[in-house]
Amino acid sequence: MSATSYQTLNKGELTQLLDIAREAIRGHFSSGLPKSPEYSLYGRKLLTPAACFVTLEVSGQLQGCLGSTAAHSPLVLEVHNKARASAYQDRRFMPLTEEQLNQLTIEISVLSTPEVINIGSEQELIDFLAQNKLGVILSDNHKQALFLPQVWKQLKSPTNFVKQLKLKAGWNAGYWSNSMTIKVFDVTSIKGKYY
Repeated sequence: MSATSYQTLNKGELTQLLDIAREAIRGHFSSGLPKSPEYSLYGRKLLTPAACFVTLEVSGQLQGCLGSTAAHSPLVLEVHNKARASAYQDRRFMPLTEEQLNQLTIEISVLSTPEVINIGSEQELIDFLAQNKLGVILSDNHKQALFLPQVWKQLKSPTNFVKQLKLKAGWNAGYWSNSMTIKVFDVTSIKGKYY
């Protein structure tokens, strides 16, 4: 997988994205409509369409994580929209409350373009992942699941990583199909406290 398949962002640009996410969440609690990012404040790379995920944790526990694997709009707008969606529209969690903001951590992951890899079996995938700790998208028969590369911090074993990804998609742990599509990707990410 090519490390140059997407533009890398520097620390300053990533910090700007973190500020956009904070502002998007803060806007929900202020009076008036939340404002979209002002494009004139940002450089070319942040205005280029890019796919991203925004992950929220409260006291170290997942509170929301939404994103997309395809670029639909400028990155600054994607981060703004995904931050709001993660905070208030992730159906797995109750919407974020003002009381949780003191313990809130935000992580933004900007994705490279997912690349299909030709893998013939589950064992081949496990062997590949043992050498490449990437994000993975598994899809087959109208079901799909994605893990960001950060999931490797919790699921260190490639065997367990693949098993949990299959369970997330709604398959059983032993499921495998010759028509399984496997895509891999990398991310540039930043994590910071809300305050």
